[in-house]
Amino acid sequence: MPVTLTEQLDSLYTTTWQLMRKEAIDNIFKATPFWFWLTAKERRRTEQGGRYIGVPLEYRKNETVQSFGKGDTISTQDTDPLTMAKYDWKYVAGTIVRYYQDDQQNRGKAQIMSLAKAKFRNLEQSLIDKLEADLFGDGTGNSGKDIHGLGLLVSEDGTGVVGGINAATETWWKNQYKDMTDRTPTTYLLSDMRTMFNDCSKGNDTPTIIITDQSSYELYEDEVMEQKQIVNKELGDAMFENILFKGRPLTWSPSCPAGSMYFLNDRYLEWVADEAINFEMTDWKPAQNNLDRVAQIAVAGNLICSARSRQGVLFNIGETTPQG
Repeated sequence: MPVTLTEQLDSLYTTTWQLMRKEAIDNIFKATPFWFWLTAKERRRTEQGGRYIGVPLEYRKNETVQSFGKGDTISTQDTDPLTMAKYDWKYVAGTIVRYYQDDQQNRGKAQIMSLAKAKFRNLEQSLIDKLEADLFGDGTGNSGKDIHGLGLLVSEDGTGVVGGINAATETWWKNQYKDMTDRTPTTYLLSDMRTMFNDCSKGNDTPTIIITDQSSYELYEDEVMEQKQIVNKELGDAMFENILFKGRPLTWSPSCPAGSMYFLNDRYLEWVADEAINFEMTDWKPAQNNLDRVAQIAVAGNLICSARSRQGVLFNIGETTPQG
């Protein structure tokens, strides 16, 4: 049986995406500062499905450690220092539509490939926008179907149920936070940034990147205007504007909530995707009640955190309490 035009075009589109897929994933995760940084620090990985993404957490010390002298005994009491955070899989997809008339009118291979690439590039850009917007959300968008963003992992009260653990009762699971309302930036911004940086640190385990909104970035820039401004070369080479704070890059995103500044340690942040659903393309299928064809490109994954106490947020920067 000869291969039909529809089958030929199905195959051509699918092959085109397979050839573009790796570059598209790179583009998606290198288009904005946070995802670029996570990629550069090799904090993206895949795993094989499962009901949830499990992350072992070390939440208490070995209580048998002690000083001892001649003849002393050492405790043999078992200590279990680990618990498990369980993150839900989240699903993101976009649709590619092929209109029957387009298939008929663009039958040359070069025309079809040009059209296919244009559609895939458009979807790629839309996925970039979706992940960047959701990054700063709290995961409740779209009836709780959005990925776990910084609004949840690094919340403005430190609490929240994250990875199945309720930080309201398990206080070791809180992130650092400070409300900057009525704290004039020209007076308090630099000192509060320093305190937040230190609150998120333990020895040489310190925040690795700071992300804020444009206005707060410019407030900091104004404060250090007369100093020699040094930038992080890795971010700078990728054309992301940044200034160093205590040796760590401070950059901004247009999606970051106004007046917020996140102090992040990438050692404890990861993007985890299912290796079988990692921006993969579905089979082509008929659209409803017509001759058009549709396919989806989908990813199953989530942003996870294994140490919330190493993350922090300043919020309401530049805000003042209304006088009534």
